[in-house]
Amino acid sequence: MISHVHVLVVDDDSVITELLGIFLERKGYTVTVASCAAEGLQKIDEQTFHLIVSDVEMPGLNGFEFLERIRDEQPAIGVILMTAYPENHTRATAMRAGADGYIRKPFSLDQFSTTLERAYWNALTRADSLDLEHEEVR
Repeated sequence: MISHVHVLVVDDDSVITELLGIFLERKGYTVTVASCAAEGLQKIDEQTFHLIVSDVEMPGLNGFEFLERIRDEQPAIGVILMTAYPENHTRATAMRAGADGYIRKPFSLDQFSTTLERAYWNALTRADSLDLEHEEVR
């Protein structure tokens, strides 16, 4: 059961957060939503998340700035960036910035599921690597 996997969905479009929230909950994930990166950062301070799905174009901090803050504070969390403006951002740019997944809106729920699963496994691998590095430092 994947109910132990907690996903934060961050998007200023409430239709997206509602749709992804319902979809993920039906799949068995625990879901929290936020309407902007600042709210997302607050929720990260309050709760533990395994995956974050974030829009790129948002007021205040954009998705890339949000990703940078997450990587600085919680490097093991898996992050997927999504955008409706693929001409402004590429998959390669997102991956170089540290994203575990990238998806263009509109997307199918099958595409989203595949991206989410891949991002989760990337995050687990990174978490194991970080744990090993931490043990070597001791």
